[in-house]
Amino acid sequence: MQFSSLIFVTAFLPIFLLVYRFASSSKSIAVQNAVFLCFTLIFCLFGGLRGLVVLLAATLIGYFGGLLAESAAERGEEKKVCGVSVIILVAMLAWFKYAGFIVDGVVMPMGLSFYTFKMISYLADVTRGKYYAERNFGHFLIYSASFHTVMQGPIVRYDETAEQIKNRKFTATGFAEGFFRFVIGLSKKVILADHAGEMAANLLPRSKALSDMPTVGIWLGMLAFTLQMYLDFSAYCDMALGLGRMLGFSYPENFDYPYMSRSVKEFWRKWHITLSSFFKDYVYIPLGGNRMGARRRTLNLLAVWLLTGIWHGATFNFVLWGLFYFGFICLENALADRGITRFPPVIGNIYTFIIYNVGWLIFRFEKFGHLRRALAGMVGLGKGGFNNHVVKVTFSNNLFFLIVAVIACTPLVTTIRKKMETTIRDQQKSFTAMYVGKLIITVVLFFLSLCVMTGSTYQPFLYNAF
Repeated sequence: MQFSSLIFVTAFLPIFLLVYRFASSSKSIAVQNAVFLCFTLIFCLFGGLRGLVVLLAATLIGYFGGLLAESAAERGEEKKVCGVSVIILVAMLAWFKYAGFIVDGVVMPMGLSFYTFKMISYLADVTRGKYYAERNFGHFLIYSASFHTVMQGPIVRYDETAEQIKNRKFTATGFAEGFFRFVIGLSKKVILADHAGEMAANLLPRSKALSDMPTVGIWLGMLAFTLQMYLDFSAYCDMALGLGRMLGFSYPENFDYPYMSRSVKEFWRKWHITLSSFFKDYVYIPLGGNRMGARRRTLNLLAVWLLTGIWHGATFNFVLWGLFYFGFICLENALADRGITRFPPVIGNIYTFIIYNVGWLIFRFEKFGHLRRALAGMVGLGKGGFNNHVVKVTFSNNLFFLIVAVIACTPLVTTIRKKMETTIRDQQKSFTAMYVGKLIITVVLFFLSLCVMTGSTYQPFLYNAF
């Protein structure tokens, strides 16, 4: 069951919110947590019993690993306990994620990559003494399995949500803000991301037909896939954060308009922020970071980007994708060492735009032959020529959609909304009109999304595969 499926939007979520609202009237956080945990387990069961068993196994490893590491600290053996626990978690992740290449029938439970990293961050923080290990298994299970974040993150740290598990309030304002964020994500997914995916599938087919695609078609398809990647993944995060806000949870943001970046380093500070911070805090810095000279810094970065690529998948393109970004990060570090720390605005935007577009092209094609054809076609060396009638029609028919999709990747709408709120506040005018307008937008987008979902084939989130 996915956030963008009809069964979730029209059945699971309304029933859950109704029961949870009734539970919240008791003023007992224990009752609210019990309802939340019950529905979380039901949600996870839709992914299959085996997936739930794996989730519970990872949770138990994290829970008991934290307790044992904390008690072992008196003997100075906490790092050993943490290391064993992390090795077990990584081995479990590696088996389900990569064994399918050599053994038939191995299917990775959805969300495993994300909640495994949550467990690792928890174990590392307890071992470092950042906070005490959680004694209440129910609270810990909510942290690891919460249906808001279990499938695709954000990769929440325990100290970011622990207090909210034990003390939060269900308010009308929080519910309204959360539902608005959820609807924004839902419409971004089913109206924009899925259509961009259809364009990408037609213009960048994973087949030999790619050889006949003209250069303009390759670039248009690459743009469509770039739009899909952001709109799809950020849509999920919008929905996850919105669901949390409805209940009184506050999760960390995972995106900060990365396509507006002026360097590759800035891009990765704004794309999948919780994953980037995980690798920084639990891999890069422990290896020495940039404190041990340029050569060691480069080796540390190589480790980070190899792991980043492998985390996404075991096929060659993901490793190549990680090394691709590693190369440009090293290039920018070398320039920074020589005093060039930032690019002129337009030049930086164009440079970064080209890099992340080519990066997504590498990301898309698992077979080297397909990637080679795409890269050749992109620079005019393919068999399809420069342009053709089909690509022209596709572009003209989707021009309005492309404009809207591009705007959705920028902070333009958010900036306008904030300026309107500031103007109303400064002029001491009533917020009623703005609230009514926000309500109308929410209702229209929600029912428009339902119409699209009813009349189209369901498409899962892209990052379900990771």
